Amino acid sequence: MRSEIVSCEQIIWINARFLTRPITGVERVAREVISAMVCHHTVQQDIWSACGTPVRFVLIAPKTPEKLINPWPQLELVQAGSFQGHAWEQLDLPRLTGGQYLLNLCNTGPIFKRRQWTFLHDAQTFAIPHNFTRGMRYWYRLLFWSTARFSKGVVTNSFFSAAQLQHYVGVHAERLIVAHLGADHVGRIAPDISDPLRSLFQQLGTRPFVLAVSSDNPNKNFAAVVKALELMGESAPACVIVGQRNDRVFAQTRLDIARVHHLGYVSDAELVALYSQASVMVYPSFYEGFGLPPLEAMWHGCPVVVSQTSALPEICGDAVLYCDPHDPVTLAQALETLLKDEGLRVKMRNLGQDRARTFVWQKTVQTILESIRSSLKA
Repeated sequence: MRSEIVSCEQIIWINARFLTRPITGVERVAREVISAMVCHHTVQQDIWSACGTPVRFVLIAPKTPEKLINPWPQLELVQAGSFQGHAWEQLDLPRLTGGQYLLNLCNTGPIFKRRQWTFLHDAQTFAIPHNFTRGMRYWYRLLFWSTARFSKGVVTNSFFSAAQLQHYVGVHAERLIVAHLGADHVGRIAPDISDPLRSLFQQLGTRPFVLAVSSDNPNKNFAAVVKALELMGESAPACVIVGQRNDRVFAQTRLDIARVHHLGYVSDAELVALYSQASVMVYPSFYEGFGLPPLEAMWHGCPVVVSQTSALPEICGDAVLYCDPHDPVTLAQALETLLKDEGLRVKMRNLGQDRARTFVWQKTVQTILESIRSSLKA
């Protein structure tokens, strides 16, 4: 440990194990939360103290063959321990942080540590267990159960998720912190019309197209997108698909494959370019604890159709059209309505941008820090 970490300071460690993993949903949230902290000087200045003692945040991560790149040079990054993955988190991390405080941002943390706050993003393993292996279900249920009972507090991203965690995990309401996520990160990304996108846009010309995200995860309900386009027949727009290719969904489809353009994985900058050009983005998930991609699309003026389920109505409000994820007919009807009515598309663009701009990461950070400060003073 660095000698600068001395007893006259109150250290709050940030579990930075996520820096060793590819950037997906929860890892992106962790990065944006910490970036908002640093950007607004909330962690490098003594803006508040616990019991008169200055508070400082320090990142901690497993050792790696090559030193990790620290995206936030304003924060110290300590790499220590003998293990990797869950073993590091359960065995090394509680030993390394001792009796000091710990903030976990990606669902997991030491099972029995009391001086910690953990961000639980949803209750999927309880609500839709068939989407997970038995081992994963049992492991996450143990983690969530222990977090609910032993930690200082639980952070989550929506009032829907808070209710789910109360119902399935038994988290007491007074220990739950609801911190809506931000969408302003996409406003800082310049669109990149790469060669594949330029070729696609030239091929499409002025024709409308639907943007969809494909995944092997059945919860994302990509099959409903394919079925809805089938139901639209000759009036179906082109469909641009990003993400993992799911050939099983297309195995027996009657959809005209010439209208389908599968781009695979794209960069954030390419995705922003697609948001800006798409006629509509569809997101018919069965279950979402928050639902960040619709907000990202709305930020860039793309009309959106989402499922009328889980947290999506809470997050999207009246700025989107809704469908029943179990009934592709409703998705087809929503698409037809949007594509035929230019006035409605303009209205939805404006409503969407106004709605998305109310979700900013600084609000997320303020909520988390205020809750930490309150629990430290208690």
